[in-house]
Amino acid sequence: MTELLLKLFVKDYKNVKDQNVRKQYGVLGAVFGLITNFILFAAKLTIGILIANISIIADGLNNLSDFGNCFNLNITVNDENGKITSENFTRDHPFGHQRMEYIISLIVSVIIISLGFNIGKDAVSSIITPSEQMEQILIPAIILGLSIVVKVLQGVLYYSLGKRIDSIALKATGADSRNDVISTTGVLIGLFISFYTGFTRIDGIIALVVAIFVVISGIKILIDTADILLGEKPSQEIIDEFVKTIKSHDCVLGIHDIEMHCYGPNQIYASCHVEVDASKDVIITHDSIDNIEKECLQKLKIQTVIHMDPVVIDDPQRNHYKEVVAEALKEVNPDLHFHDFRIVSGPTHVNLVFDIVLPFELKSKKDEIQSKLEDLVHQKEPNTYLVISYDDEYTTITSSHE
Repeated sequence: MTELLLKLFVKDYKNVKDQNVRKQYGVLGAVFGLITNFILFAAKLTIGILIANISIIADGLNNLSDFGNCFNLNITVNDENGKITSENFTRDHPFGHQRMEYIISLIVSVIIISLGFNIGKDAVSSIITPSEQMEQILIPAIILGLSIVVKVLQGVLYYSLGKRIDSIALKATGADSRNDVISTTGVLIGLFISFYTGFTRIDGIIALVVAIFVVISGIKILIDTADILLGEKPSQEIIDEFVKTIKSHDCVLGIHDIEMHCYGPNQIYASCHVEVDASKDVIITHDSIDNIEKECLQKLKIQTVIHMDPVVIDDPQRNHYKEVVAEALKEVNPDLHFHDFRIVSGPTHVNLVFDIVLPFELKSKKDEIQSKLEDLVHQKEPNTYLVISYDDEYTTITSSHE
């Protein structure tokens, strides 16, 4: 099935290294989930209401939460064509309206949570005051059986797509479909127990369990979407590809101070500092930096602004002090990195000026780090003063010439 769908809907589907092909894989999985989950939701809701079965209604709402998950998946992997918001830049919204997709996802998650709580309340009432025994079972059993088949197909498709492009998001969605197979099977078993034994409280018990899963799923969607709106860290895959693209140019000695801001799918703005040889012609170097910015936009769809940091690489005195600091910093903590190193010499002392990238977990130890570093440097070079600026670790990337 996966192979057939890929042949039909993904051009050059075997070229999984291509970024656009990878995105189309994700879109295929997301759209398949959106269509099938909505059909399952509508069918179960209709049947559940007609036969007054709270557990089938709850399972239908679970499919609605899956619909929300697929909407989030679509946001994550959607390519630049066919977005519901498009790139409509306005005077008041110069970065476009693509974050509207996140807002819609946020609204969907709130609806799912509210419905989950309402179903949970009705399930408790059904346990306390059970309904009358069902008069027929064939149609709901067929609907639930088909639902299980569809969920199995979803799981197979998601996992297969995720394995081909090594996508954690698709694999996780496949695992969620597998869990839905278990929950729907439980509803189906409860249906038979209720019909053949007359123990109708089982309907409310199963509905309560499913309602809890629905609420948890809605909360997860809410948290995931809120993280994006609050400004979460970009994926390591995007960072690595960004750094790899920039460092592929000979003029680049190092890269640091990366910042990325996402305004929607494929609407990423980035800035960074790139170290270049100070002895080179600035006009030529600037032209190279312009070309790198254009390549980041064309290849990665990232609007990039690069600040040039000229680095003196043939000064013996600077190189000596830099080596002293590098050894001392490594002894203090091998996870620490520095950049923008320069020296300011005077008649009685030398100022060593540089930036240290401080990981989040070490922020509280800044004073301790500086004290240890000063002691180690002064042991080798007593007539030096350290002038240190501390950078927050924004993307966990420091690829510096230092």
